[in-house]
Amino acid sequence: MKRKWTGNLSLKFLSLFVAFLIWLLVTNVNNPTRAQLYRDVKINIINEDSVTEIDKVLDIVSEETVTIKVTAPKNIRENLTKDSFTVIADMENLNGMSTVPLTVTCSNPAVTWANMEIVPATLKVELEQKKQSEFGVNIEFTGEQQEGYAIGKTEIVQGKSVQIAGPESIINRIGQVKATVNISQINSNQRLTGELKIYDKNGDPVSMDRLQIMDSSGVILSNNNVLVDVSVWEVRNIPLKVDVSGTPKDGYRLTKVTPVPASVKLAGTEEAFEKLGQNLTLSDMISVEGVSESFTETIDLTETIAVLSDLKLVEEADPLINVSVQLEKTGDHTLEIPLSSLEVLNRPENMVLSFSPADQISVVLHSEDENAAIGLSDIRASIDLAACSSEGTFEIPVKLEVPDGYSLVSEVKLVVTSEKPLVESAADGT
Repeated sequence: MKRKWTGNLSLKFLSLFVAFLIWLLVTNVNNPTRAQLYRDVKINIINEDSVTEIDKVLDIVSEETVTIKVTAPKNIRENLTKDSFTVIADMENLNGMSTVPLTVTCSNPAVTWANMEIVPATLKVELEQKKQSEFGVNIEFTGEQQEGYAIGKTEIVQGKSVQIAGPESIINRIGQVKATVNISQINSNQRLTGELKIYDKNGDPVSMDRLQIMDSSGVILSNNNVLVDVSVWEVRNIPLKVDVSGTPKDGYRLTKVTPVPASVKLAGTEEAFEKLGQNLTLSDMISVEGVSESFTETIDLTETIAVLSDLKLVEEADPLINVSVQLEKTGDHTLEIPLSSLEVLNRPENMVLSFSPADQISVVLHSEDENAAIGLSDIRASIDLAACSSEGTFEIPVKLEVPDGYSLVSEVKLVVTSEKPLVESAADGT
């Protein structure tokens, strides 16, 4: 019996070894063990108080993320993400080289320390002077305001400034602090949460991980947020009114003062609109003293609106307006005749015509009687378009018949462009 078990012993060991090799080959083909990298794994710092003094603060010099290299079978690696790892920098292990060795654990117990490698393996730190400074907070809005409304006054409940403490090198870089408030579709006064964001002097974001943010009285702000009282104002289109001063040159008279645009969009409270009245009168008066020609003057609305309580221009409104001042010689009368009132003669049927000006023509008449009055119904205007039967641009005089006692100051012309109509082609589908 013994000889039966021990016979051909070398052949039996060889068979066992070949079977092991086959098993190993099949395992590595179906579930290979390889290395895989998991990048941007955040470092968690613990026991920071053990190395900082009352006037010092810990400053991270190196990157605050690492790469984890894991060597494991495929079925384990494919279920791992960077969130599967916890990297710890224990400040109690800070050495004389100002570095802290890093340790890592994995949420999958099958992955042990022996299966993992951290790159880099240490965290570089410095002890830096701690500094605290005060910064004003600017409110920044996100989201689209509901149509017909605009943001009026805003006020941060915790105060207009915050105290920020942290490494001196970071505090010295800070250029601006903003509270971001979402105002999407609000149409009434509300208290909203503003998320604080910090920017350096170049406008780039500053990480807030190493900073302590407090209100003006020293109370630490929860989640780095502040409360913002936001008042919502109604938007109205208000006509503009311009006052003039002075007397034109002898023999001339002021005929029209026209602001362009004629109205402006203002946001304000209902009480402020009631106090304003029907028009917004510009604080700058237009002087026509000794003037003999029509002119245009640009006026900035900023000063006019600055003195009004609880009223402001909406953001998209241009504060600059143009004021057109028209003067005429005594006895002159300017009439604006719509093109639709013209009698059109010999208009070509197969041509497309366009006119400039496109809406109306200005006619200046003179009368020796300064008190004479004339209206559109007193004038007959016609235009002969026979010349427009061919393509081109033509300057066509307007024929005017005026009452006795009136004369035309200058000839009136229309610029007419004549073109052949576009012919649609069934062949090309256009």
